[in-house]
Amino acid sequence: MSREGYPSSDNTIVASSPSHPSHRSLSPNLENGKQSLKRRKISPELYQDTEQSFKPEKPEEVLEQHESSPTITALLYHHAQQAHQAAQHHYQQAFLPGSVSLDRKAGYPLIKLCDLSNPFYHAYASHRFFHDPEASAKALGLQLFALDLLKTGLGSNKLSNKERVAFSLEFGLVGIKVYSAWQAVRRKGRNKETEISLKIDYQRLIDDLQDVVGQACFIAQRQSSLLPMKLELELLNIRLAFMQGKFNFGKRLIQSALTACKNDISHRYNLYLVYLEHIEHAGPVEYLSVVDELIKEARLNKHTLVLQLALLIKTRITFVHRRWEVVSIALADFASAIGWSDETSPTELLRIENGQQIWLTSLCVHYLLLRALWEGRIGNDAVAKGIMKKLYVLMDETADKKVFNSVRATGGVMSIPVPNYRPLQIQTTPPNILYMLTYLTTVVARRDFTGSDATCKSVVHPKVLRETEGLARAEDMWDIGFSAVHGLAHVIALRKEVMAIRGELMIEQATALIYRSSFREGRDLLYEIADFLKANDLFYPLSPHLCLIFAQHAHHLGATLAAVRYYEACKVLINSGSELSLIASIGSLASENKLEDLDKNVETQDYVNVLAEMCKGSNSAMFSASGYFLASLTDENRVNSKKELSTAYELSQKSNNNILRLLIFAFTTSTHHYGGRERMLRQLETGIEISRMVGGKDRPDGVGQIVLGLWFARRLKEFWRQEGQHQGVNAAKESIQRHLARLDEVRLMGVELSQRQS
Repeated sequence: MSREGYPSSDNTIVASSPSHPSHRSLSPNLENGKQSLKRRKISPELYQDTEQSFKPEKPEEVLEQHESSPTITALLYHHAQQAHQAAQHHYQQAFLPGSVSLDRKAGYPLIKLCDLSNPFYHAYASHRFFHDPEASAKALGLQLFALDLLKTGLGSNKLSNKERVAFSLEFGLVGIKVYSAWQAVRRKGRNKETEISLKIDYQRLIDDLQDVVGQACFIAQRQSSLLPMKLELELLNIRLAFMQGKFNFGKRLIQSALTACKNDISHRYNLYLVYLEHIEHAGPVEYLSVVDELIKEARLNKHTLVLQLALLIKTRITFVHRRWEVVSIALADFASAIGWSDETSPTELLRIENGQQIWLTSLCVHYLLLRALWEGRIGNDAVAKGIMKKLYVLMDETADKKVFNSVRATGGVMSIPVPNYRPLQIQTTPPNILYMLTYLTTVVARRDFTGSDATCKSVVHPKVLRETEGLARAEDMWDIGFSAVHGLAHVIALRKEVMAIRGELMIEQATALIYRSSFREGRDLLYEIADFLKANDLFYPLSPHLCLIFAQHAHHLGATLAAVRYYEACKVLINSGSELSLIASIGSLASENKLEDLDKNVETQDYVNVLAEMCKGSNSAMFSASGYFLASLTDENRVNSKKELSTAYELSQKSNNNILRLLIFAFTTSTHHYGGRERMLRQLETGIEISRMVGGKDRPDGVGQIVLGLWFARRLKEFWRQEGQHQGVNAAKESIQRHLARLDEVRLMGVELSQRQS
């Protein structure tokens, strides 16, 4: 999901060398407070500059004095691993922003500090969480300390081939974490939460990584006993190529490795997964071809769990790249692989006792999220509603039975067994992200703007999630651990994913407020969103959607120039011909009143027809209905125009698109008349009731959708006048007065906005 919003669920993480128990006492000497982290220098090759550093006068001689004893090199390796493992103790604190409250009086259970020796820490942990603004620097400092130790060991000329390869493998694992952390921090924008004060010579680090990993690969490939480490080094070398932007070189390395490796199935799977991790943005054709190869191989080897993973990856990427023509097939294949049917009860999954409960539950949550998005898109609102009910039952059951506790502790890292081979370690969507995506999907899949402020899901769900976004509540968005295979780059990426979902939910909430005529609240939220996105380096990816909502806000207020400017900004930021650009194009025409009297302007009429055909060609019910509605405006054949309007109404009713239903009712009670007087009355009464439901239930005047509500009130007045019903006429007059008063308020807001924009 893109913002369709999924974090990558197909990242493979290479496990580090066999770990030893971590001890906090082995951490380097760290100073408290806001000063930079100080470390004692061990190796002659230094990656960090500090004001005070210790250098042995002749480190080579010091090492040579002890080369006759293998104890020194063993201790160097052991303590390097200890420092490497100890770094993960700081990830959770680095992930949680300092602004998130730890107030125990808030009335919610708070998150615990991870007890990394116990994967089920949520059930047993008693460590109180506390903020540490130096957590990122401490984690990075420990990894740099490990690199120094390993570099010192590699300087010995008495290492055996096996020892040298082991040192090199650990050096590569730690070095890539440090280098990827630098890349992540460099891209983080204005967010200072992950600021790292350490100054590191990254060019020297990357040069050393290439030399060390390359030499170790050469040594390992000559000895069959070193094959497992050789395969790990091969994966490291590929990652290193991709991280440096050597895209084609990385692809060639993978293709060569796949050709050379025919017997180790687990390694082949890892190669495919690393390939997929780094080509997601290359394009859907290449990505899908690689996924299909992985699916074919998993089917051939009858590895069910790997096949399920591959089908999840394929289904997700069809959403990310908007390959709507293959989504339904991908969903059906995925459902078949995990044994899901529409009759499946969520509680049945939790009775599985064969060790696959967590895995299958996670897959089913992913499936339900994607399926709900798809059904909402194609207009099956009733089906989407039923799927979301099952999803909420499943998520509640997993919370009650602590199903995701172990995978929450590992940050979403899970192990997939491969019979007769090493298991795969994969990064799944962490439970805290699944929790947030459930709320986001509820809003996006249905976008229902009706009801009171307490029942409208497009208002309630973002509001509920935002109530605790500033609190470290247990089993909420900030409750996640990290495993030894993670690095600071994963911490930064996960925090950004949380912020991105928060931003999307805020945009959805602002949209609902605007369409429910809460214009001041919507305006304030839009400015808050803009500041939030800039602060979290999210403005660029979400700016087209934000511009569109600013345009719609100005459009509703009648600020034409501002609306057109925002619509055009949206079109500039998005691909031409995309669905978002269609919305902006139609909105821009409407804001300039160019959809009126189309028969008098042939050029505009032709442009509208082009937009209508593009909308009708979409499998989105909203776009398809809008296309038929636009076509009815330009079709001079009255019979055809009524048919197109009828089709638009059927689609909008099935998809529960009440805003479009209101527009269609306005036309069927004016330009096109359907049925007799009784039918017209029902349409008018339904129209004014829906108008009230869209934001008016909580207002004293009962005014929701202002312009459409005013239209229906005037039509009702005319209808009752023709019927001679004075009581109905008087009621309609009162409704007209309330709508006109509200319209005057909105006009003033529009004037205020126009003056501010000018």
